[in-house]
Amino acid sequence: MTPDIRREREVAIYRAALGLIEQGVNPSAMKVQQIACAAGIGKGTVYEYFSSKDEILLGVATYCFDCEIERIDAAFSRCATLSELQQAVLDYLQDLVANRMGIYHVIAGGLGIPMSEPPAGVRERVTRLRAVTAKTVERLQKTGALDPAESPDYFGLALLSAALGGFLCLSVGRCTGQDLTPVPGYIQTMIHRLLDPMGKDDAAAAEKQ
Repeated sequence: MTPDIRREREVAIYRAALGLIEQGVNPSAMKVQQIACAAGIGKGTVYEYFSSKDEILLGVATYCFDCEIERIDAAFSRCATLSELQQAVLDYLQDLVANRMGIYHVIAGGLGIPMSEPPAGVRERVTRLRAVTAKTVERLQKTGALDPAESPDYFGLALLSAALGGFLCLSVGRCTGQDLTPVPGYIQTMIHRLLDPMGKDDAAAAEKQ
C-alpha cells in the first residue's frame, strides 16, 4: 500500500469520526464500529491503521490542527499589506470560533489529556504554524509593509500573541453570551499597534490621500 493511499484512508476515518461528533455522538461513547460504518470501510480495516479508538481521536486532533494550519497559510498568503493581514487574522478567528471551536472542545474533552502531556505531533505542528507566520512576516518586510529593520521573531511573536488573545476573547465571549460587536475592531487595532508601533503604515496611508 502506498503512503498516499494509506493517508487517504486515515483521513476518511478522521472525517468519519468528526462527522459523528457533529451529529452529537460523544467521543467517550463512540465505537470503532460506528466510525468504520461512517467511513464506509470494515472494522477490521480500521484496526489495520489504528490500535484503538483513543488513537483515532488523537489522529483526529492532529488532523484538525493540520487543517487549521492550511487555512492560516492560505489566508496569510493572500496578504500584501498590514491592513490585509489584520483582516485575514480577524476573519480566520471569527470563522474558527463560529464554525469549528465547539467540535474541537468536544474532541479535547473526549481525549482528556492534560496540557502537560500534549498529543504526539503537536510540537511538529506548532513548528509548522510558526513557519507559516515567519513566511508571512518575511514577505511583508520585503515589501515594506512591515519595518524591515525590526526583528522577524518579534513580528512573529506579536502576530501569534494577538491572534491567540483575540481567539480567547471571542471564545469566552461567545460561551458567556457577551456582546462581541466591538471585539473585531479591538483585535484589528491590537494587531496594528503590535506590528506597526510607530504608526508608519498610518503615515503612508495619509500621504496617499
